[in-house]
Amino acid sequence: MIYADPNRLLFVISARGKMRWADYCDAIDFLSANKLSEERTSNLAAIRSGLLQCYEALGHCDTYYENGKSIITASPASLCRLPRAGLPVAVLTGARCLKTQEQLAEAANAQSGSIKIITKRYPGPHGLFPDTIKIQSESDKVLAAFTEKLGLRCPKIPPAWTFVNWCGTLLEYEKTLVYSIPENFGWTRYDFCVSTHMFQRTRSDSLPRLSKYLNPTTTLPMYVFFRDGSGAKVDRDWGRYLNLNARRITVAAYDERRYRLCIPVRIPLPSVISRAVCLCSGQPPVHKSGEKLVPGCECADWLMYEDVPPQIALVALSKVGQIPARVEIR
Repeated sequence: MIYADPNRLLFVISARGKMRWADYCDAIDFLSANKLSEERTSNLAAIRSGLLQCYEALGHCDTYYENGKSIITASPASLCRLPRAGLPVAVLTGARCLKTQEQLAEAANAQSGSIKIITKRYPGPHGLFPDTIKIQSESDKVLAAFTEKLGLRCPKIPPAWTFVNWCGTLLEYEKTLVYSIPENFGWTRYDFCVSTHMFQRTRSDSLPRLSKYLNPTTTLPMYVFFRDGSGAKVDRDWGRYLNLNARRITVAAYDERRYRLCIPVRIPLPSVISRAVCLCSGQPPVHKSGEKLVPGCECADWLMYEDVPPQIALVALSKVGQIPARVEIR
């Protein structure tokens, strides 16, 4: 049996360098025609968005808006040190080509065994999560020589530390908001439900409230957070945590012994925070289901990040106003 290379989507993004959302969707549909045909059509948008969130969290690409359109860019190839004790270990992030692993192997062989390359495959349910490629070195000096030979950037401070300390807090984010939007202005409205974690047509008049509106001309969504009768336009991911924090609802779980952090699938962390916790292991979050980990939270579908030390996990969650439930996550 011939297996499709799970790196193929990253190859496309890397080769293009920069692509529109529509081109990204076409690439996924083409590369995963068999997989996607097994999914319900209503799930396609969630599949595409989920993959992009994972790629951003792993440091392979970044997304921004240009003239109202989402643009995806490949990040420069880099080695990111992992925040762990012992021998230096770094994970390969950013752009990748067909010869990347071969080039890494040749450079490692030239180091006479002082560099070890560890490749793990986590293709995910749609076969498009790229391989996790880790570089283990005997010393910082050897790792520096290896990265210099390949022309790769490798910061001495693990990026996970940089991201978690650099990113702002929920309070700082809210201070940038302008509350000037009236509660009703005629667009189709969906309200965020804190029990199902979904936007629903069922309306709620209670405040605070997070609502999604569809622009009747462009059909693009706009997310608005309401506090006292007026609302402010917000980023969807930060908006969900604004709403939860205002209602003092906890949805995060953490296992301090196993270094495992869980977040509901439908309430992903904002991209910069997700990248901080992903770059603790260099691996994509794992889908975990079947357990209600947080008291009072009915969620049974989670994103589980592994190897996240408490010094990073607790600070990362504090950025979105979450004090996690301390539980065993097996």
